[in-house]
Amino acid sequence: MTEPAEVAPGIRVFPVRTPTLPPATHTNVWVVGQHSLTVIDPASPWTEGQDALFEHLQSLDRPVDRLVLTHHHADHIGGIEDLSRRLGGVEICAHPLTAERIGVPVDTLWEGGIQVECGGNTLSVHHTPGHAPGHLVFLDQASKMLVAGDMVAGVGTIVIQPGDGHLGSYLHSLERLRALGPTALLPAHGPVLHEADSVLAFYIAHRNMRTEQIRSALDTLGKATALELAPHVYAELDPRFHPMAAVQITSHLIFLEEGGFASMSGDRWGLGGD
Repeated sequence: MTEPAEVAPGIRVFPVRTPTLPPATHTNVWVVGQHSLTVIDPASPWTEGQDALFEHLQSLDRPVDRLVLTHHHADHIGGIEDLSRRLGGVEICAHPLTAERIGVPVDTLWEGGIQVECGGNTLSVHHTPGHAPGHLVFLDQASKMLVAGDMVAGVGTIVIQPGDGHLGSYLHSLERLRALGPTALLPAHGPVLHEADSVLAFYIAHRNMRTEQIRSALDTLGKATALELAPHVYAELDPRFHPMAAVQITSHLIFLEEGGFASMSGDRWGLGGD
């Protein structure tokens, strides 16, 4: 998705170009509200995108109540200082764990379990750690569409990076999203995903499949580093991308270790506990 659009009453998307991971090139800025606006993830660090977003908001001719962050990653927060300044210091909202990780003062801390009135739309706020510790998603109560941040993607994949992300938490958060019963997923990258439950079920099954592939590869190899596992787990991937794949594999290895199914000695992993 690279063009502005209204996807439901009071829910608009304005994609901006960002330094995100390929194949994605843009981050979706979600604008919620019918008579005043809540702007989710003003993302672009570049003047061109910042100018375009501000001009779009001006064209809607409605006051902006607040700027909200789904999480702290650079391709989601790059334009927040610029937009806040242009709007006269409008309120910035984020989860406490996101506020700790950005160099911008956050005015209002949002935990999960609250509802926020957004100019005629009501959003319920849900804390969904896994991709990032302070990740939030927002369910529109009228349409049941879910502003999903980086829980899913319409283009590319979701990377779970050790230290920042946690695979077990991510899988649990995906299950919680399924329980919300969203009608559509509004991701940070790519088009609207209308088969919400099928998409979420696929993401869970896919991560579990990768875990089993890693377990099988360790059973064959005995002991290996994450990078040595990459060609066995991601056989279809260009070797140039194996270092990136090794990051994802490490998250799965930690997940296996937490379950008592794998352990690390030096930089090499093997099956079994200590």
